[in-house]
Amino acid sequence: MPRSSRFGQWASTCNPDVNLEAGPPQALPAASQHLSRPSPGAPEEGPACPDDPSVLLGAPPHRDGSAEVVAGPLWFRVMFAPNVRVRREPDANASPVTFLERGEIVEASEVRSGWANLAQTERESRDISKDCGAWVLIDGRSLNLGILLEPYMPRWFKVVFEPRVAVRKAARSDAPAICWLDAGEVVEVAAVRSGWVALSAFERRARDISRDCGSWLLIDASDRGLGRLLQICPPPGLVAATAPGDKVPLDS
Repeated sequence: MPRSSRFGQWASTCNPDVNLEAGPPQALPAASQHLSRPSPGAPEEGPACPDDPSVLLGAPPHRDGSAEVVAGPLWFRVMFAPNVRVRREPDANASPVTFLERGEIVEASEVRSGWANLAQTERESRDISKDCGAWVLIDGRSLNLGILLEPYMPRWFKVVFEPRVAVRKAARSDAPAICWLDAGEVVEVAAVRSGWVALSAFERRARDISRDCGSWLLIDASDRGLGRLLQICPPPGLVAATAPGDKVPLDS
């Protein structure tokens, strides 16, 4: 059964000029230059280069723009109305297994030749069996359908690994840990790259992280047997006000 997006109200604006073959958008809006977070329901800014270049210190190398396969996690917003088909294989003639409704935010584990492969959490929420593929075409203009999915850049993440996760000086697992975030903490990020997120300028100032030091967190450590470390979530003011499973209305 297709579901309505729980993320529409706090989803940031997407960048229409993103080249999907070059990987996901590389930076989010800079954090507020004031030591206060935006109020719940306040308009979200679209992706832009951070005003504070220190947030990208220690970033992983850029992906090769010619790569046919881009590894996730990646996020997309469904743009085509009323819905788009999730197919068993990355083929426009493959059998559909379910549908995504316009406005939904979905996570992909990879992008392969213009098709997004839904992440395991998305597959589980839609009861897609393990022996069945879950692929969504990103650009349907060759089929006279227009853009089906557009890149979406999460701005807020919640620590879901217990008891805590490391904030590292660079986007490498062997980089020194400069501080720790406890399970349940919600943080604003300034960039998402190659499976890592960089803390925003606000979060860096709140933790007294120097300008000559990176501040990166790994999103998923399943390949090391640890599972998911971070999940996207609403801004802090909406976290308490939104119960699990609540549907947040789309932007008006």
